[in-house]
Amino acid sequence: MTPREQSILDTAGLAGREAYVLDAAGGGRALLVDVSPDEMLDAWAAARAAVARTGRWPVLCPRHAARDGSLFSRFYFDEGSNGADSSPAGVLARAETIDVDARLAERHAHYPDGLVARVDETIELEREATRARYGDAPAAQEIRAAVTGADPVEIAVNRHLFGWEGGREPLVGPDTGVQDWFGSTEERATLVLLPVAQPWAVYAYVDALHDACGYGHDLLVAAARRWYERYGAEPVAAWEVTTWLTVARPPTDPDEAWRLAFEHYTLAENTLATPAVTLREHAHLLPHLDRWVLFSRP
Repeated sequence: MTPREQSILDTAGLAGREAYVLDAAGGGRALLVDVSPDEMLDAWAAARAAVARTGRWPVLCPRHAARDGSLFSRFYFDEGSNGADSSPAGVLARAETIDVDARLAERHAHYPDGLVARVDETIELEREATRARYGDAPAAQEIRAAVTGADPVEIAVNRHLFGWEGGREPLVGPDTGVQDWFGSTEERATLVLLPVAQPWAVYAYVDALHDACGYGHDLLVAAARRWYERYGAEPVAAWEVTTWLTVARPPTDPDEAWRLAFEHYTLAENTLATPAVTLREHAHLLPHLDRWVLFSRP
């Protein structure tokens, strides 16, 4: 470890800690310090506060990956790159050119809509869910009219019900799903100081969501940059299939909250699918969250 790297650790609040260095997939040298569950969020916050002086974004990662050398593996990045450069620099460069909205729409269009043959059944199930939460629901034919084929059935039905539910007082509290996972993990953690200062670059260096090996880590990087610019969303942890982010400016406009929920669902489907949280429930919840958990597993 160089004197400059030791100085960076000191500045990040990690003076006197045992630290080690890893090559970050050819994208520079990462500095790593093992942290306990009790201290990991405080250690991250101290390192985050020093980014302007260290030039290094901190992220909590699984200790086993840090120790066995797989933390910066390009295996899943190669899958998602379709033969393009999978290095951190290559992923970041492609992310600069991406039309996020177009790529998200393309991802949905790529798969057949399995609910087309079950539109009426889907509408009734969602009406019952709305009635259970709000004591009432719009007529089935009203919802059916919103299913035009422009969007998948699930998206169209949820979008219409989201608008109908807006402004109404629910009878029960929100289902937070996996959002309660923030700050709690069975993983032993390592705090990694990446060789870059940009928060969205985390997803060009370490694997955080399994779905990214299908749509490409460059799209996740581009979306994360947009989340940072719009909402002040900053990655805190990347646990291979889960990522935590803190959020400074949650969406305040319902349409914006809906769009963000759609992005979360498209990029990390298990965030909603595993706890059986509907897309509209997630959209209702987002204005009240100052941290996000996104989950995507095989």
